[in-house]
Amino acid sequence: MADKLDIFTAIAKRMDWLGQRHRVLAENIANSDTPNFIPKDLSESDFRRLLRPHLRPVEPVVTHARHLRGTVVHDGPARAARQRHTYETSPAGNAVVLEEQLIKVTKTQGAYQTMTNLYRKHVDMFRTALRSGG
Repeated sequence: MADKLDIFTAIAKRMDWLGQRHRVLAENIANSDTPNFIPKDLSESDFRRLLRPHLRPVEPVVTHARHLRGTVVHDGPARAARQRHTYETSPAGNAVVLEEQLIKVTKTQGAYQTMTNLYRKHVDMFRTALRSGG
């Protein structure tokens, strides 16, 4: 059942990409002393683009005369600053910066954990709906 739902497909694709990125970053770290090694990274998949067709903006509904209508303006996603590909190169020509790679690994692990939690929450939501009959 879960493989037929778009949200689960999108989460699975993102988790797969994060796993592949983790392998690439681990390879970079393993080759941190290899002469002339240039670190690699995967291009960012656009997870928002995958979800956009399935998400609709939610407008607050005024159900009482004293309720206020929301007025928060959403400016869209923040823009990421451009980053250089390598910060430094060793005399042997190796461009792996361990700190940079470890930061990327940590961010990748955090994103993977977020996807795991999102998956778990959606499964729990379906279980609740099935148990309550609605």
